[in-house]
Amino acid sequence: MKKLYKSSLLLLLIAFLTTSDFAFCQTDFSKALKTCEEYSQSGSAEYKNETFNITITLKKAKGNTCQYKEKIYQGKDYETLVCNFSQDQLDFMTGSMERFYKEFPKQIAKNKIFEAKLTSNGEIFQKYLINPKVCTIEQSKRK
Repeated sequence: MKKLYKSSLLLLLIAFLTTSDFAFCQTDFSKALKTCEEYSQSGSAEYKNETFNITITLKKAKGNTCQYKEKIYQGKDYETLVCNFSQDQLDFMTGSMERFYKEFPKQIAKNKIFEAKLTSNGEIFQKYLINPKVCTIEQSKRK
């Protein structure tokens, strides 16, 4: 009886640690991404001594897809990455973002925009963001 109790307690502890580790690695963005809840976040990032403002949105779209927009702008000029993801793609990306968070927690804690910036994640970038069937880039037009 005592052995069974210890085994049960050990299994419970392992289950708790596994689920708590998973929950710890989820960010607000990865939670929203998993079910395509509406999400919006703004911030800025520096690149080569220039500051770029970034707005990221997530919302349900046509054809049972989830639309991700990453708008990067400086002054009046901007580029917008627009992607439409299926549920299978969202599942893959959620796992990837959770691994990304585990790998770069300090950078994400320093600048929260990186938690939702899919272009920062090389795995997602290579698999989806450069695929014109999934993502397109829109640019501002100069007058």
